[in-house]
Amino acid sequence: MTAVLNPALQRDKDESFTDYHIRLFKNKDTYNIDTKTIAELLNKEHGSHYDESKWRKDYKQYERWYAYIMSKNIDKDIQDKYQELFIESEKAKVRKRDQNREFAKKIRNQARFEKIKDDVVEAILNLESKRPLNFTSPSPVATEKHGLALFSDWHFGMEIDNRINKFNKEIFNERVEHLTSKVIEYGKLNHISTLHIANLGDLIGGLIHVSTRVQANEDAVEQIKYVSETLAEVLAKFASEFQEIRFYNVAGNHGRLSPSKNDVGIKENFEYLINWYLEARLRDIENISIEPEQDGFIPAKINNSEVVFVHGHYDRVDQCVTRLPQLLGYIPSYIFGGHIHHNYEKEYGSTTVVVNGSLVGADDYAMQGRFGTRPSQKFLVFDDKGIEATYIIRFKS
Repeated sequence: MTAVLNPALQRDKDESFTDYHIRLFKNKDTYNIDTKTIAELLNKEHGSHYDESKWRKDYKQYERWYAYIMSKNIDKDIQDKYQELFIESEKAKVRKRDQNREFAKKIRNQARFEKIKDDVVEAILNLESKRPLNFTSPSPVATEKHGLALFSDWHFGMEIDNRINKFNKEIFNERVEHLTSKVIEYGKLNHISTLHIANLGDLIGGLIHVSTRVQANEDAVEQIKYVSETLAEVLAKFASEFQEIRFYNVAGNHGRLSPSKNDVGIKENFEYLINWYLEARLRDIENISIEPEQDGFIPAKINNSEVVFVHGHYDRVDQCVTRLPQLLGYIPSYIFGGHIHHNYEKEYGSTTVVVNGSLVGADDYAMQGRFGTRPSQKFLVFDDKGIEATYIIRFKS
């Protein structure tokens, strides 16, 4: 019998048979054994062939009378010691249950993520046959200027209709189309050779807040598929206009798999599927490269400038300029983020923090907090000294 090989199930050298009997039943959950296994162990030690009910009923009798016998015959010190041992035994059971629950939750999340990947594969195969991406090789540009388009806080899937903003699937499509045309316009105007596109997160509404779930008109899986395809089409257009396209993808907080941030790790986020989708959908367009994040940020180089891309939920604007250099081992020239839905730019010594606006505009949260926020995104032009120009791309509310 395999269980006997566990030293904890062996009878100790100086342990009485009765103590052995009691210990096995009292700790059966901790030892992860059932009453049938206990009966086999006891019969082997006792030299008998009783069925498990005999040993189980004997232990039940012990449990029934033990407290009474203890109260009549044992002094307080021994009772306290027994109570201490009992508490430790119960704590061990609780720890075991917690471990089992956490393991089951991890398995559920992994299985769910694998199912989502399967759905995405099917979506890509269907789209490639019905709607192939249009791409033509771009004309060469003599200059070495770089452009940076900041995409963040699109919150696709939400429906908003308040005093200062309307947002739905139709308006989302209109705003993305306007954003795409303005990036191309400003890029051509400035003779951009390399276009960087940084997704700074929260492209989907997700399911993390009650207000978000109320406003969501599509579930998170459909949201991420639609946004990923939208990005694929936008990047294909950019690749037809500019010599080199570099895409960076930072996951936001709205894409996580659970409303509770304590239930999931950094990597359990729908927005990590975006890179995976784009790599498959854009595999035949050679002038597009895709850079994934690691640990919530992406360091990169634009022309001669060291930059870092973050979403912003881990990085308060006034603190990231001191904390991120500690991780990087150098001081970046620029830190780009989103998250707060507010167009913002400030110098902190050698580092400038640039915060992008939101595509979604003012939602219920903004209205309840009386935050006025006009929908916008940014396009920046880099020469060899840093940011040469910033364009705020605004949208109708």
